[in-house]
Amino acid sequence: MNRTAPIVPATIFLGIAIVLGGSSSGGVFANAAIQFAAALGIALAIVSRHNYPGGTQKGLLLLLCAALGLCLFQLIPLPPALWSALPARGAVAQGLTLAGIDPGWRQISLTPEGTIGSALALLPVIAAALIGMRAPRVGLIALLIMLILLMTVSVGVGLAQRVTGIQSPFYLYAISNRGEATGLFANSNHLATLCVLSIPAATALFVAQRGKTKPNASWLVLIAIVLVALFGVWIANSLAGIGLSLIGLVSIFLIARLRRGDSKIRMGVIGAIAVAVLAIGVVAAVIVWGHVSSDQFAAGSEMGRPQLWSRTVRAIGAFMPFGSGLGGFRAVFPQFEDAQTATRVFANHAHNDILEVIMTGGVPAVILMAGFVAWWLRTTVVIWRASTRDAFSEAATVVTGIIMLHEFVDYPLRTAAISVIFGLCCGVMARPRRIVEPEEKPVRASRHLAA
Repeated sequence: MNRTAPIVPATIFLGIAIVLGGSSSGGVFANAAIQFAAALGIALAIVSRHNYPGGTQKGLLLLLCAALGLCLFQLIPLPPALWSALPARGAVAQGLTLAGIDPGWRQISLTPEGTIGSALALLPVIAAALIGMRAPRVGLIALLIMLILLMTVSVGVGLAQRVTGIQSPFYLYAISNRGEATGLFANSNHLATLCVLSIPAATALFVAQRGKTKPNASWLVLIAIVLVALFGVWIANSLAGIGLSLIGLVSIFLIARLRRGDSKIRMGVIGAIAVAVLAIGVVAAVIVWGHVSSDQFAAGSEMGRPQLWSRTVRAIGAFMPFGSGLGGFRAVFPQFEDAQTATRVFANHAHNDILEVIMTGGVPAVILMAGFVAWWLRTTVVIWRASTRDAFSEAATVVTGIIMLHEFVDYPLRTAAISVIFGLCCGVMARPRRIVEPEEKPVRASRHLAA
């Protein structure tokens, strides 16, 4: 079978995921379509009899299967006596009994529907990881181009949203950060995530095309993409995006690795990035002041992040060691809110996905996350210390690192769009060294006499 044959469906899958997968809770049918396409892709990968040599790939696949296994574990039904003995279940069983309802056999998860949804949400991640493992160099280039194009489209949609105001018809989801630029997403922070991770992705594309186009033209294209990405972060009004964009800018130098003779280009890029960093600093100061003075980070605010995090920590203690059930934060969190100060505004997530996963997944989720971090750190060290440098793998470490850092203050991985990009990059990181195609060395143009 031709190795380039799956490139088109893989690129279309990425495009569909970014366009339709911009919300964690809205767009139910859109997310279902992405999951169905992912299931087909996984099935095709299984029947293709493709071997996955190497411990790195096996480690990633085992972690993904373990995550799926955790969802299935939480769906195991238990007899009433055993179920009610689990932490925080006794009160539920008592309430059912008082209402005249027989508790009967119940799953470990308090929200089995949400846990099933979490299992289904893993399918696009697994499919994307398989794509990243198997895609040839030309396929990775096509995927990066699709990513950058849709980032640009998303920034354009976000600009239209800001210009047309809170009642803008350009918002794609009923529940959205109206008044902010969200682009193809429901959350403006997730637009910022897409913009920031496009910076290392564009740098990898630049390195892949090095020697095939004029150096100055390549740099101009890269700088243009970076400026569009930074503009997207700015209109998204995302504090996290501002901070993460600095990592994206630094990654340009780490991935591009300017050669001798590039001094003029180097100085130009340094100057452009210095101006960008200065602008980011000014914008960040304004945004920080706005966020600190608003309810988002105010310690006394009912829906402020400090309050959400402290109550999530309290919920973690209540549900340990098995958790409340993956995908069920919104259903169980209200019991930890102050009834006297509660309003019609509700928390759909903890805005710290690490805490939320621990709360809903318990000790098994902690072990799983620790295992993934260990795999990521080891793989990242191997990639950056390899004798044969690979810009795709290096960019993948930066992209996944940016997304994981954002998880501490938000929940980007709960959108299919970002989770598919994350899975794709994990797959690229796990590629066995024997199929990592070395970068093509630029062909030095022969000198000729000008008329």
